Amino acid sequence: MAKGFLDKQDRYIDIKDNSLILSAIEEIAKTNEVDSNFTDNDTLENIAKKLGVDVNDFLLIVNEKNSTAKEFLKAYPVLELDDKDEKSTPPWLQDREVLDLDVRESLSNGVDPFGMIMKTIANLNGKVLHIINTFETVPLYSVLGKQGFEHYSKEENGIWHIYFYKI
Repeated sequence: MAKGFLDKQDRYIDIKDNSLILSAIEEIAKTNEVDSNFTDNDTLENIAKKLGVDVNDFLLIVNEKNSTAKEFLKAYPVLELDDKDEKSTPPWLQDREVLDLDVRESLSNGVDPFGMIMKTIANLNGKVLHIINTFETVPLYSVLGKQGFEHYSKEENGIWHIYFYKI
């Protein structure tokens, strides 16, 4: 993998010059309590490894920051979720205490809620996390899935309700 990438106009962009990638690096590093520094020779793959995340999860987080996660998933349909994830309510949602986290105001103020979500996840203590958002937070499915969380999501009147529970 190269130290940079081509943008939509086929211009080479160095990783260090991309605020979305740098923002994602800082947030993930803070959440995972690791160093966010990297060298000129580091690739996206190396940076993701240093941050303790899969490179695909890292790219999904960057794309979500850029509001392009849906386009990314269209380009790579193998990542699409099964329809079963959105059809039946899981048993763990029916009999557990639910902690609501509405991230819409943070987003409207230009604040990325990823850090807030990760802090809340760390303190769930057996509760179900209910994220209320204006879009489906698809990259979280993989990130939290690797930490043992299952998810359930549904859309109602343009508002997404995403639930996470640690199995």
